[in-house]
Amino acid sequence: MAEAKRHMVQENDELHGVHEERIRLPFGDVTGKWWGPRDLRPIVCLHGWMDNGGTFDRLIPLLPHNISFLAIEFPGHGRSAHLPAGVAYNALDILRLLLHLMQHYGWTRISLMSHSIGAVMSYVFAGVFPDRVDLLVSFDLLKPFILDPDMMLFLLSDSLPKSLDYDVTTRKEEKLFHYDEYVEHMHAGFHESISRDACHYLLYRTLEPLSEGTGLYRRLTDRRIRHNHGLVWSHDLNLEMARRIRVPFLYLKTTETPLFEDPQYHQETIDVLTASNPQFEHTLVEGKHHVHLSHPERVAPLVKNFLQKHWNKEKYMMCKL
Repeated sequence: MAEAKRHMVQENDELHGVHEERIRLPFGDVTGKWWGPRDLRPIVCLHGWMDNGGTFDRLIPLLPHNISFLAIEFPGHGRSAHLPAGVAYNALDILRLLLHLMQHYGWTRISLMSHSIGAVMSYVFAGVFPDRVDLLVSFDLLKPFILDPDMMLFLLSDSLPKSLDYDVTTRKEEKLFHYDEYVEHMHAGFHESISRDACHYLLYRTLEPLSEGTGLYRRLTDRRIRHNHGLVWSHDLNLEMARRIRVPFLYLKTTETPLFEDPQYHQETIDVLTASNPQFEHTLVEGKHHVHLSHPERVAPLVKNFLQKHWNKEKYMMCKL
């Protein structure tokens, strides 16, 4: 089954002319998948924590083919380089990654289509650099969570020591599994948010066969990413960011994913975005956290309509390759 499913993902890339992209950064290469015309600035796609660029493999083919997309992979994820030993992963580093990306291609502005923590950090990037963002599409998560002090202190005290356990000089070898076991681990580990059929698009970029004939695979993902403690944030800061985001912004929330915080914080942010930005749209989509991957047909029409209203080819003919 493994080879057939991996070949299926390869065929999907070939069918849509996907180009494997490598961006050289000081710590190593960041990888990505470029969909669509190469002479247009792409909409940059950001995946969720512990996911990879394959998370958009089933959605992008359903979107307009005259638009370019670049699904990058965060350090430690997919086929991107891992951070050096002794360095912990932090979501705020995604802001620097986006600045690196803009510098690399010579862009003055960036468009973002993002899921989960990628969507959260897109919100933060747009709030910090409102003049550098011209379009936002966010799936399921909107902004940094507001947690009570006890929970925040618990997360810090729990995650920071654990990150020391994964120093490359002392860590134990990770267990190896057969491909179908990884499918079940992923399906169950994400509370069935990722359908078994959808798992293959993520596993293709995060597994490699150990050796021919064994049937065993190992993960490429850096194990240290499991212990990201999140952001220490305030509600007032989120609201100020909401006031600064004035660009076309589509936020799709799934029906089966909890808010992970007091609903008041989420609703007040929605209210400020609605009052401050006439180009802000939000709606519910039936499904779980990875609905864009497991059921892209529910998401694609909404994204397509939004892009048809707000994407203008003339603004995107700026890419320096």
